[in-house]
Amino acid sequence: MTILILTMRKTSLFLFVNLILLSCHSQITIEDNKKVIEKNLKKITPALEYFFSDCLTNKDCDDCVNALISIAKNEYQEYLIGGALYSIAPKASYELHKSAYEKKTNELKFNLEYAIESHRIGDYDTAIKHYEIYKTTNDTDYRIDVWLSECYLNIDNHSKAIEHWKKANHSKNHTGIDKAIHIIHGKVDQIKKRSDLITKIKSKNTESAFELIFLDLNWELDWWNNNMQESFLEKDMVTIKKNFGDDSKEYIQTSAYNKIKHLSEKPGSTDSIKALLLNSKLIIDNNELPLNGRITSDLLRISFINKLLDEKEFFEKRGKEIIELADKHKNEELLNIFAYLESTVNGHVSEQTDKKGWYDYQSERFAISYFIGLADKNKYDNPDLKKALTDFPNSSKIHWVKLNCAKIEGKDIKPDLIRVMKKEFKTLGVNQNKYSYGLKNYFHMLENEM
Repeated sequence: MTILILTMRKTSLFLFVNLILLSCHSQITIEDNKKVIEKNLKKITPALEYFFSDCLTNKDCDDCVNALISIAKNEYQEYLIGGALYSIAPKASYELHKSAYEKKTNELKFNLEYAIESHRIGDYDTAIKHYEIYKTTNDTDYRIDVWLSECYLNIDNHSKAIEHWKKANHSKNHTGIDKAIHIIHGKVDQIKKRSDLITKIKSKNTESAFELIFLDLNWELDWWNNNMQESFLEKDMVTIKKNFGDDSKEYIQTSAYNKIKHLSEKPGSTDSIKALLLNSKLIIDNNELPLNGRITSDLLRISFINKLLDEKEFFEKRGKEIIELADKHKNEELLNIFAYLESTVNGHVSEQTDKKGWYDYQSERFAISYFIGLADKNKYDNPDLKKALTDFPNSSKIHWVKLNCAKIEGKDIKPDLIRVMKKEFKTLGVNQNKYSYGLKNYFHMLENEM
């Protein structure tokens, strides 16, 4: 009896202490120190301006990042610099936002950024905790509900995931929802990639010269927009000229592509584009293809649009040449050119081409094309489908094929539906326009399965 009483007293004491701690935690006042943030932003603005306008253009990316991090004198500056590095150096951004939060846990925006950073690395429990803190003072920010929805989905709390998806109100906020998902899963490697390509060019790496100019001319702003990075282009063309010479194929072909790409944005430029291709001895009049598959693909696209080439005639004359070059260099973009021409001329991409791209080139888009070609012949237990999901485990579009088969064949769709949804949040890959309507439909299906 005495032991039981002591045990009850200890339990009561434990609960009492926890209630006190919970009460203390709930009384923490969340602060939104906008003026302090503005004051610190003003202090570091010259360093930020130098970082973006000069350093990243002219110097090594890692050196620029480290130099910027070194100027942070307090948690507010860590928070601001973390934001500046968000799409350039994700690991550094995470560490800065985590440090800022740990130094001042009741700062509203620190909680939000730490939640976002945790979300991106897959620490969903931490992300949920800090999104909820932020939401207590910003309940109308529907982005938080989008992010909470994905986090709850990934910890398999499906009812909460549905609840927050509904609160985000897709019918009213679909564009903002698309952008909110991009904030978490958008591309973060372009600046670093450019810096690495420049280093390789200085070692006379030909492929890097072409990849660099293609990157500069097709810079991804988000999943829906890209532009030309003029400040990078000017510097990078000089780098190619300096390292390869102005009479080199690297310089001649990238220079021609640069000029043609700009002309293609202007109406009435067909004659000028033709002249540049002829002067550079590229593509038309049976001239050689550029050394880079992606540049070749883009120049062919421009040539077809401007009626400088006919797809059928080009395929018949040079299709074999393209496939041989693709196989020689294992170049997915060259094979994709062949597939486009094959589809245009024959009305479809052959199974042989799709399997070549998938098996030999490890290309997800060719695997997707293969299953599209199968149409109603797709089966849930198809060994090819199993292989594709192993080869491309993050592909929501390939997993959608399995989900669709499950539905048609009367199987339990919920396990595959959840897997598709988790992948779709990361890519918005089911919709070719990268819109979140696929997710909207999946959430409706999930609710019906609950």
